[in-house]
Amino acid sequence: MSRVPLYLAQFATGMAAVSLGPLLDSILRDLGIPLAQGGVPATAFFLGTPLGILVVNVFLARVPVKWCLVGGALVLSAGLAAAGLLSRGLWSFCIAYFFVGFASVMFSLIPGMWIAAHVRDKTAWALNLIMLSCVFAMIVTPLCWGALIQWGVTWRWVLTGEACFAVLLALVLAVFPLADIPGRENLRLRHVREVVAFNPRLVAAMMAAGFMYTGAEAILTTWLPKFEVDVFGAGGAWAGMVVTLYFVGQLIGRSAMSTLIRRFLPSTMLVGFAIVMAVFVGATAAAPSQGASLALMLFAGLGASASVSQIGSYSSRFPNWHAGVVFSAFQIAAGLGASLFPYMTGPVAEGLGFRAAIAVAVIPAVILALLALCLRRVSGEAKAPEGQAAS
Repeated sequence: MSRVPLYLAQFATGMAAVSLGPLLDSILRDLGIPLAQGGVPATAFFLGTPLGILVVNVFLARVPVKWCLVGGALVLSAGLAAAGLLSRGLWSFCIAYFFVGFASVMFSLIPGMWIAAHVRDKTAWALNLIMLSCVFAMIVTPLCWGALIQWGVTWRWVLTGEACFAVLLALVLAVFPLADIPGRENLRLRHVREVVAFNPRLVAAMMAAGFMYTGAEAILTTWLPKFEVDVFGAGGAWAGMVVTLYFVGQLIGRSAMSTLIRRFLPSTMLVGFAIVMAVFVGATAAAPSQGASLALMLFAGLGASASVSQIGSYSSRFPNWHAGVVFSAFQIAAGLGASLFPYMTGPVAEGLGFRAAIAVAVIPAVILALLALCLRRVSGEAKAPEGQAAS
């Protein structure tokens, strides 16, 4: 079965997820948005993600996932074009960017659902492999957008160019074949009850872990470039570099994951990597120089690299297409976390400074490490030997 559309979708969601950070400083200045409200555009983006997930599961189960991806690419293009060409203030930008989040979540959700349904063994390994495409997009996008801003290209033209890319993506996705997810049904309340009844504590633990991880990461991807500008006086290219290095760390970690997955339980890896993330995010917030902050963020990204694939892999413990429903629930919680934490960070940055604002991300990272222990207990994986490959 061809997985090319899954890699393309993951690339698109990675690009959309990190586009705002390198452009945020110029957007705030151009639209006259105060710093305390600087997290609102990210909140609008991530508030669109739960709606996108619900639409895919409640209304589009009869539509083959290939055409869901094509439609998502067209909506993504419309949202980006509206944000770039029609925005005149905070709320017009946020309305347009809400639809960018609504569309982009399809590109992260559907590959995860597809893997959970088709790859029942070594699910974490398969998810990690697919997500490398997303991480690659998250590496190159901040670097490219930051460089364009420094060369004098406006944020409006950057978003318009991204909209053109989304149209091209729709055309490519329409050409490539993609097997559908068997047995999908439009989600109803009785389905939710069936899924939750199978292992309610595992569903809750997965959702809580997703909420905390993406909350921490959304703080970093949204505010790190602005942190570099305000604390160290960085230019556009260097401000985008900090997000790039964060995802370079993720790429390194995910590349090593194929070996580690065969030796350690998902919860063991999640605990260790979450602690590494918390330590290096805290160190970045206190960094004495720009060079130190860039180097430290590389290691913070390394710590973050295990989270999505390891948390998402627990969805394969649910039967049949319910695995995709659980993965969707995990993604909804993740979207809510990513909506809340960047919004809270704006007032902290204005009142206490950017060092305190970035340090806020340490809190959900520490809670994530504790939730990993909960996942071990409620999933029953602790019964498996530590050296045995985990699914």
